[in-house]
Amino acid sequence: MRKFQHTVSADDTSARVGSGDLDVLATPRLITWCENAAFQVCKQNIDDEHTTVGTMVRMEHVRGSAVGSQVTVLCAEPINDGRRLVCHVTVRDADGEEIAKGEIHRAVVDPDRFMSKCQRTV
Repeated sequence: MRKFQHTVSADDTSARVGSGDLDVLATPRLITWCENAAFQVCKQNIDDEHTTVGTMVRMEHVRGSAVGSQVTVLCAEPINDGRRLVCHVTVRDADGEEIAKGEIHRAVVDPDRFMSKCQRTV
């Protein structure tokens, strides 16, 4: 289980990112932190010729966090189902209380092949 710590800043709030009007940790920011944790953990489980891309997020954000709060994203080693890597994540506050949990799915891709499919033809 890898740990990633963050301090909630004014830039991380719902009011700032546009997902609400309160100065608490925004769910989109929380999801970004969880996706980044999954990306970092998955990167250690694939070869250098590949990368991963996010394909699904399932998250339950159950508790608010004020500006200045310390939060820790805990990301388990991925489960490989043959087509994607699935990471289970838990987010806890400084007191160890769970504020969110969920899973992040990431597909293993060849970067050049993936990008060639994303290019627009003119």
